Amino acid sequence: MSERTIDAGIIGGGPAGTMAAIEAARNGLETAIWDRGTFPRDKVCGEFLSPEALPLLRQVIPETMCRSVPIRRAEFCSKRGRIRSISFPEPGAGLSRLVLDHALWEAAQRAGARCHSDEAVLAVGRGAPEGEAAWQITPASRRVTSARRLIVACGRWWKLSGLASPAGLENKRSAGEWLGAKAHFRGIEAMDAVEIYFFPGGYCGLAPVEDGAYNACCLVNRNIARSYGGSALPDFRMWISKIAGHPVLDRRLRKAVQTSPTVTTAPVRPARRSPESSGILIAGDAAGFLDPFTGDGISIALHSGQLAARQLAEAFEGGLPLPPALRYRRQLSRAVRRSYACASLLRHMVRAPAALQDWLAAAIPSFVCSRLMSETRWRDFPMR
Repeated sequence: MSERTIDAGIIGGGPAGTMAAIEAARNGLETAIWDRGTFPRDKVCGEFLSPEALPLLRQVIPETMCRSVPIRRAEFCSKRGRIRSISFPEPGAGLSRLVLDHALWEAAQRAGARCHSDEAVLAVGRGAPEGEAAWQITPASRRVTSARRLIVACGRWWKLSGLASPAGLENKRSAGEWLGAKAHFRGIEAMDAVEIYFFPGGYCGLAPVEDGAYNACCLVNRNIARSYGGSALPDFRMWISKIAGHPVLDRRLRKAVQTSPTVTTAPVRPARRSPESSGILIAGDAAGFLDPFTGDGISIALHSGQLAARQLAEAFEGGLPLPPALRYRRQLSRAVRRSYACASLLRHMVRAPAALQDWLAAAIPSFVCSRLMSETRWRDFPMR
């Protein structure tokens, strides 16, 4: 069975996909979005919203953003207790993915997009050559939807029958050396900072989120994790304490009470991927995964989703010198290429021995740290 042809089909209901759906619908495109999960749902994430993300979010989910917690600085702490603090030019915010993703999904519905949750897309195929629809989208319900344009925003390891995808092209065993894990806590003394605790082979971040809770999220070398049983334990605090051996982090978590299940994801590999394929626009983590310690992942997801939808909207208006996929590729590359280049340099600090991490925290001036962090931000350029 098939429905009538829509303008834009979007696969993936995270920040990139929902922002694309909101932007497409607001520009008058008949839009549908699919996600295999239901909302609210949890995700492994640092749950820090950089200042660059806030203007977008305050436009589309203003009531929800009132629940967020202001975050004015970042603290980087070595295993030996050396702390480097960096103040933000403008405050960021802390908000859980449980709240953020649900609010964005509902905002997409209010904008006019048809939202299909708990319905995985099984396959994507080319439309009939003589027809106006470029793509046929087949979800689990088998009710095929025809779409003139397609945006894929379904995460780092997306896999769709009919499309070449990272899950099919890369070997997961060699594609990522990192394991991500997170849990929520209560009983942690509140600070207006996102805290990053480095240790050889990984780091753990703490960020305040809504309703007095704290998010603890870590990235750990999988070889180190295997020596402690592989995946994170249900008792996140005990597990990260054994792996990190970080006295300052242990003190911060001493009175904490875990209030959510431990959530994990693997493999994790920071890397850029192609933002388009056969005319399909790819947004969010599907187009590239930036190191979480940079704190701009959600912002890049939101902006890339909005950018993809705007390119489609302009293409429907006509008169553009380049196809939307090529324009999107160029624009996205300009916005993020310096972010990935700088993050790859900072990544070496995560691999360094504890003594070197401590020396770097002491030796690098604050203005250099601030400049390095600013280099990982999304950059807006005039559309062209």
